[in-house]
Amino acid sequence: MKRSLSAPLLPILVLAMALLPGGLRAAEPLPVALVNLDRMLKTYKPLLAKLEPIKAEARELEQSVQVRQAELETVGAQLRNTQPGTPDYQRLQIQLVKLQNELQQFINTQRQELQKKEAAVYLAFYRQVDAEIAKYAKAHGLKLVLRQTETSLDDNQPLADILKTLNRQILFEENLDITEQILAALESSAPDGKTR
Repeated sequence: MKRSLSAPLLPILVLAMALLPGGLRAAEPLPVALVNLDRMLKTYKPLLAKLEPIKAEARELEQSVQVRQAELETVGAQLRNTQPGTPDYQRLQIQLVKLQNELQQFINTQRQELQKKEAAVYLAFYRQVDAEIAKYAKAHGLKLVLRQTETSLDDNQPLADILKTLNRQILFEENLDITEQILAALESSAPDGKTR
C-alpha cells in the first residue's frame, strides 16, 4: 500500500534533504525563500485597479437585485391582499413564481459572469507572479520558494483568520521573505506603472 506525504511535511523533508551530506554546508544560507501572496493581493495597486471595475459591477448587481426584490415584494403583497381562489389570485401566484425564478436565474448568471472576470484577473496576476518568482529564484540561487500566508495571533479575529493562523505551515522565518522584492519586480516590469 502506497502512502503519500502530507503537504505540511513536504517543506520539512526538502529542508532535511538539503542538510544531508552532499547538501548545503552549515555556513551557507539555505536556498529557500518565502512569498506572502496574501499581502501582495491586498497591496499590489495594479491588481487592485483591475479588480475595482468588477467590484463596481458587483455593487450594480446588488442594486439591480434590490430593485427586482422590491418588485417581487409588491406582487407578494398584492397576492396576500387578494381573495384565494379568484382568477386574480391565480394570476398573481403565477406571476410571483415567475418573478422568483427570473430573479434567481438573473442572480446566478450575473454572479457567474463576475466570478469569471475576477478569475481571469487573478489568473493573469498569478502567472505574472510565478514568472517573477522564477526569475528572482534563478538569479539568487533559490531552489525552493514557499507561499507564506498572512497570519496573526492577535485577539478578536474572525474565525476564518484564526483557523488560517492555526493551520499555517511556516511557524517561524527569519530573513527569508522576498515578497517586497517580488512586488518591486512586478512594478518595474509593468509598463508606465500599469499592469500588463
